[in-house]
Amino acid sequence: MNSKKILGLCTTATLFLYSALAGPLGVDPRAEIIKDAFKHAWRGYSIHAYGHDELQPITNGTTNSRNGWGATIFDALDTIIIMDLDAEYEKALNHIKEIDWTISHEPSKTFETNIRYLGGLLSAYDLKQDSILLDKALELAQSVIMPSFDTPNGMPSAYVNVSTKQLTSLHSSGYPAKGNDIILAEFGSLQLELVRLSQITGDEQYAQAGINIINRISEVPSRIPGLYPMIWNLNTFTPKNTYITISGGSDSYYEYLLKTNILMEGNEELQLDMWRTSVASMQKYLRSETHNGTVYLAEFSDNFKILQTGELVCFMPGNLLLGARYLNDAFIEKFANELMDSCYDAWVNTPTGLAPETWSWIDKGQNMSSYPAIMQTLMVQNGFMVQDAGYDLRPETIESLFYFYRITGDPLYQDKAWNLFLAIEKHCKTPSGYTRIANVTNAIDVEPLNFEESYFFAETLKYLYLIFADPHLISLDEYVFNTEAHPFKLNTPIKVQATSFN
Repeated sequence: MNSKKILGLCTTATLFLYSALAGPLGVDPRAEIIKDAFKHAWRGYSIHAYGHDELQPITNGTTNSRNGWGATIFDALDTIIIMDLDAEYEKALNHIKEIDWTISHEPSKTFETNIRYLGGLLSAYDLKQDSILLDKALELAQSVIMPSFDTPNGMPSAYVNVSTKQLTSLHSSGYPAKGNDIILAEFGSLQLELVRLSQITGDEQYAQAGINIINRISEVPSRIPGLYPMIWNLNTFTPKNTYITISGGSDSYYEYLLKTNILMEGNEELQLDMWRTSVASMQKYLRSETHNGTVYLAEFSDNFKILQTGELVCFMPGNLLLGARYLNDAFIEKFANELMDSCYDAWVNTPTGLAPETWSWIDKGQNMSSYPAIMQTLMVQNGFMVQDAGYDLRPETIESLFYFYRITGDPLYQDKAWNLFLAIEKHCKTPSGYTRIANVTNAIDVEPLNFEESYFFAETLKYLYLIFADPHLISLDEYVFNTEAHPFKLNTPIKVQATSFN
């Protein structure tokens, strides 16, 4: 019997076991099954790749795509705390203590270092209050993040040279790497972590640097109100083209406008106004409906509406619902529900039950009969046409289901999340962890790709666990999540989470 069949039998047996153990206290046994999935993946990483950025979960090799500081450890740290895995936490803390941010074979990517490393440290500090976590966060901010702002116009560079071997007589610490192209989601998604660092330390330099970026963006005219092109010129701080998307390269910029306002206790107006304007434009210019009523968010380039989207856009239903309840806006909530339905359908309407990376569709305003028969058939059967058939262990739809469950209290969203978890368990699990795959359209051969992203620990498994855990654990009234699912403690609670759960 091969290992995939063995793993499948083990999963089935576990389901029966936890169903039998479910007690009268209302604790959902599915939380423990997901915790076991985390422990399975963590065990494989710990045995074969500990200290490296990622595990290759088929060959048990290693990769270091995030400077080799152990990205999986930093990304998983708050999940470990939330799941009460004390021994794993202590081992991770020992690794973190020894990290030297100046040892790296390549420049640091400012955005990724900010959301994964700094975000992970700040979240863990909010949850655990170990001083070493804040000490390492400050070291990282000073030696790696803040040097990105050392540019002629004060806008952050995409990369920072951090290795002592790369330093010169002009630079005693990290300094911006060469390169003039910057990405909206990257330079426009630094403020949440920097604001939280200032709140914890009382040093306003971090928040000022992050918020200044948003102030500068707000001064740049946009052809579509509130929606900006993805690629910009660092020197002129203006867009280089007209390509507008809510997907990768732009996504977290829009996400953080709302979340930073929440983190700042509503004591700012600009970012919330920018979020409202962007959402109104998404509804007016990007919303597209198919012949069967499914709603997607399209893209824009020059004067053309491009009918394509993907899993990376599927954080948006949750962000919209959070904003709708925060602002008591029923119109935005309706929009959130439309997109939640289409994101979920993109998973369950493939042969594997896993969402493709990207897909396209035919708008209801177009003549369906003018398209090839195969496209018509796919639209009728699935509601979309797969473009990139890969699944990269992504969390975005699961993330939105987390928001929908916690904000509405409706267990329907738990059941939907469980369906997605079972698909991941069936098609991505290996003896050492979970792997990205190349083909969600072939349930017989998904073409495993031998890579396990650190965000699988930070986001996918954390959101799944929190959907089934006690709803008071990391309440949305008390925490705001960064784009890597690292929860930051709110100084002033809000009221968005449901008060009862069926």
